[in-house]
Amino acid sequence: MKLFFLRSRGLSFKFALAITAVVAGVAFTIGAVIVVQDWRRFHQDLEERALLLARSVAVTAPQAILRNDSWFLYQSLKKMAVWEPGGLQNTKVMTAMTLDPEGRVLAHLKPKDHPLGLRLRASNDEEIALLEAAKSARTAKVLEGNGVGARGFIEAVIPLFSDEKFLGVVRVRVSTYEVYLQAQRSALLVIGLTVALVILGSISGAVISRRMVKPLTAMTNGLHAVRRGELTTIAPVRVHDNDELGKLAATFNEMAVELAEKKMLEEQMAVSEKLVSLGRITAGVAHEVNNPLAGLLNCIDNLKKHPDDKEMMERYLPLLDNGLNRIKNIVESLLVELRVEDTREVSDGSCLDDLREIVEAEINGRDIQLVWDNHLGDQVRVYKGQVQQVVLNLLKNAVQVLPDGGTVTFRSYHDGDCVVLEVDDDGPGIPPENRSHLFDPFFTTTPNGTGLGLWVVYRLVESMRGVIEVESEMGQGTQILVTLPTTEVRT
Repeated sequence: MKLFFLRSRGLSFKFALAITAVVAGVAFTIGAVIVVQDWRRFHQDLEERALLLARSVAVTAPQAILRNDSWFLYQSLKKMAVWEPGGLQNTKVMTAMTLDPEGRVLAHLKPKDHPLGLRLRASNDEEIALLEAAKSARTAKVLEGNGVGARGFIEAVIPLFSDEKFLGVVRVRVSTYEVYLQAQRSALLVIGLTVALVILGSISGAVISRRMVKPLTAMTNGLHAVRRGELTTIAPVRVHDNDELGKLAATFNEMAVELAEKKMLEEQMAVSEKLVSLGRITAGVAHEVNNPLAGLLNCIDNLKKHPDDKEMMERYLPLLDNGLNRIKNIVESLLVELRVEDTREVSDGSCLDDLREIVEAEINGRDIQLVWDNHLGDQVRVYKGQVQQVVLNLLKNAVQVLPDGGTVTFRSYHDGDCVVLEVDDDGPGIPPENRSHLFDPFFTTTPNGTGLGLWVVYRLVESMRGVIEVESEMGQGTQILVTLPTTEVRT
């Protein structure tokens, strides 16, 4: 979930977040080091104070123990507890005592709870462990309790000797609460500084990341414009520095200029190609229409001169009918592409089965076998008008060139992301010299053909972003494959 959240965010946000995280991490690390060092320094200072207090009692304690002067020992402890020389005024003495080598009380700040001459009473396991550690001490040491906050303490232990004879120990226990408070104040100060640095880092990171990502944003918008084909609307990216981003922006500007120039050149070439194509079609229409028109006008002229000649009427009327039908077929062939382009009706693949009866009518009783193998079912959606016109024109063309006794096969199937339409015939094949002109308008080898059927097929397949392939061998027949991608044929 966290990774998806970061993936859905922009680069500017990620840069700002990264800078903020780095600043926060550095600030937290430095702050933690400072807090730990402060705690150690405060703790060490408190240990030195506790030892100093214990030594102040241990200086005179051996003589008092030898004199068995418990009152003097008690007074020494009491004076030590209220002693406030420089640097010791914040040291809170929790308890203090003088014990003999067996752990019996020689003096205690709380004599009512710990009577003289009796073993010191340990209330829990921690106190027992501290007592045993104090009894075994032969050099000055500091013991530490397990409490925290107001219950925390450290204990200074000073062994007492007289002529190398062990007389007992002095134990002075001081509170670590002041050290805890000092460390807490230090930690709060560090936390405050860390938060301030994080805020400053966030602001700085946002400013820096925005400045860094701004050229990338401009380039992204430019790439979207390229994807939409709006190459002339790409705004140049401002180059501020000569670093990697600056070089990338400069390269992008050069690419944008080259793409815009290429787009303009392609548009000019497209216009030129359209003009050439229009000129070729116009010339073809003029040629194909003028030929029958000349004959028609000649027939009409003769009929005007001999309106009562029945024999001439019977001879010329079929010629007029054939000529007008030929002009009609040429015009209909030219308009069929426009009609199917104007409609984008979507249907399933079974709509191709509607063409079977039309093709059988085109065969019109000739000795031609039609094999129909349509595997496009309800799962495949196609543009009905365009695909039907492509298949119908290919099948009509195959029927026209096929001699009696031949076979025409139609197959259609779904192959991966494409729909494949296949028309095969076992006719005479296409001569090599005619293959380069196969899809040219008005190119035909049949006596009554207009030469526009395959040209319309090519235009329709091209409009659907498909590919048409022709394989033919003389005497072996012809195979035409039309492949339409799923971007135009919806599944």
